[in-house]
Amino acid sequence: MKLPHYNFLLHCVKQSENIIFALFFAFFSASIYADDTNDALALLNKMNHAAQTQDYRIHFLSQDKDQYATTFEYSHLGATSKEAVNACLRYLEGPDKEIILHKGITSYFQPDSPSFSITSSRIIEVFPDVIYNNFNDLKDIYDFIILGKARTANRSAQLVKIVAKEKDRYSYVIWIDDETYLPIRVDLLDQNNDIISQLKVIQLDDKFDKKQIISYINGRTYPILLSIEKQNNLLDQWRLAWLPQGFKEIAAYNLNFYSSDIATKLYSDGVFSFTVNISSEQAKQSNQIIQQGGQTIYSTNLGHKNIIVIGNLPRTTVERIAQNIIQK
Repeated sequence: MKLPHYNFLLHCVKQSENIIFALFFAFFSASIYADDTNDALALLNKMNHAAQTQDYRIHFLSQDKDQYATTFEYSHLGATSKEAVNACLRYLEGPDKEIILHKGITSYFQPDSPSFSITSSRIIEVFPDVIYNNFNDLKDIYDFIILGKARTANRSAQLVKIVAKEKDRYSYVIWIDDETYLPIRVDLLDQNNDIISQLKVIQLDDKFDKKQIISYINGRTYPILLSIEKQNNLLDQWRLAWLPQGFKEIAAYNLNFYSSDIATKLYSDGVFSFTVNISSEQAKQSNQIIQQGGQTIYSTNLGHKNIIVIGNLPRTTVERIAQNIIQK
């Protein structure tokens, strides 16, 4: 017959064993999570390096939810210095539009409107901002999850999901080619994990005629460089009382658009971005919101001025930003 105190002691031992097992499991799980995060970060940083430094040509399609896909050809001559990168993007449908990156300047050639050039170290119409990051700097804002392998464009790829710790922005799933580490598919997901925008490579060629491309780029005559004026004091009259975590001001400048002066500030967290645009003209319209794919445009009035917030962020986040613009 077992004594009562013996049963109690046995119970305590079993409870201790359960606690030790639980602590070990928690520690082991945390270690696995840390390893997975480090693996994901290493993979993403290799992708960032490959996208900028390798020579490649891709044919890809870009599509927003419920919209027709647009197809492109993109030729990229990489370099370790951003100013030494050369690239050419051709639209394969509609007007014969072409964008060329050369010596740190991006030039837009379009048959239905005047051509122009701007200072830019990459063609932003190809890969989204998320591709070009030191991902180690984003660990406090985002979680990085390896989802396993899949196949697209007849190539094997590793899938990595990038999810914000705060639920005030979208997430990405990036398909990274096993051989070249180039991004070959980029899915933008809403807060229900539905795809709202997608870039999908359908052919990757790293053996294209590079001499022909560089000869073509060097032989072009380029349009005049547009000057963007330094921001005047129009935006200094206002401030943002709330910003999503990790966002900071990147640039501020003036634009003259259809004879209207617009003061603009650009904010980014390295993955997503938005602009606050204030017109010098008196406000003429009430609150309006437009959403297309991952892009949200919110227009409102404040202090008799028209304010437009544009960003690849959810509607609720853009609305909150706009509602927290206050007069100094």
